Amino acid sequence: MGQSAPEHRSRGLIAGTGRYIPDNTWTSEMVEARVDASSGGWRIPNGVIRMATGVRERRYADDGMCSSDLATRAARHALDAAETDPRDIDLLIFASASHDVAEPATANIVQAELGCDRASVMDVKNACNSFLNGLDVAQSFIETGRATRVLVAAGEHLSPTIKWEIRDTNELQTRLAALTLGDAGAAFVVESSTDPFRGILRGAFESDGRHWELSTVLGGGSRYGAAPERMFFECQSTTLQRLAVSRIPVLVNDVLLKLDWSLDDVALVVPHQVSRSVIERVASLLGYPFERCMTTLERFGNTAAASIPVALDVAIEERRVGAGDKVLLVGGAAGFSAAVVPLVI
Repeated sequence: MGQSAPEHRSRGLIAGTGRYIPDNTWTSEMVEARVDASSGGWRIPNGVIRMATGVRERRYADDGMCSSDLATRAARHALDAAETDPRDIDLLIFASASHDVAEPATANIVQAELGCDRASVMDVKNACNSFLNGLDVAQSFIETGRATRVLVAAGEHLSPTIKWEIRDTNELQTRLAALTLGDAGAAFVVESSTDPFRGILRGAFESDGRHWELSTVLGGGSRYGAAPERMFFECQSTTLQRLAVSRIPVLVNDVLLKLDWSLDDVALVVPHQVSRSVIERVASLLGYPFERCMTTLERFGNTAAASIPVALDVAIEERRVGAGDKVLLVGGAAGFSAAVVPLVI
């Protein structure tokens, strides 16, 4: 008997991407002016946000908007790009640091707004790596035949976690990162494909929970309850960034080795958008050109889990990548966690 042709295992292919960016633009100068007006006489050093992070602008959602609204608007763009009817989605994953309510999963609200009434839904939450973890779950469902089409959506309504009153320079060290936050939504439609040359490939994730206190919004859970003073974002940025710089290049090289890729093969690296200096440092350690790293933090700030999918959507729109290009999605997040997701567009 002759041998049958080999079967290609299904993998997730990104069939459509989308983003939603609010219209309300705040420059770093506007943010610094609000801090000055709120801080009872203490003044933030002029230009410190842009100098320390590279962030020039960010967007804040209108009053009354929720995380689900941002995710839903982005998801509609992704569904249109994929030419997919909402009722054809098998699994809907809401993957964000922020959420609408403690119970139920925000994915239920997104489902109701979109009309994905045939989908099962879940939230995947891991700070700024939530979306990359969501992609990994989507890939697992597709590889095992439990889903054909998955919608992964993030809606980051982060501006309410900013504490505008800063008492002194010492407090600025833990509040500065919040002043870079922006609101945004992003979404991918991931479809099952047997194309051996395209799709989401096996990535790598690592976590070290010993560092969970470095970056927090402490309120809203069972440890601290709903204490108003604990509902603000605080971050020991220097220590967290040092962890990212020490661990992410190692994880990237591990993934490249397993895939038998070289960095020369990679058309674009799409990193988490937290600080220009961190992206430059990681690129330098890898020996990868900074100009081939997709950055959007200058115009959108740090949009947490939405930052990587927003940046890839912009890169596709600007034709910085196209079909057949190899891309690395690279994340670092509170917790501490690191993630690398390789894909071929």
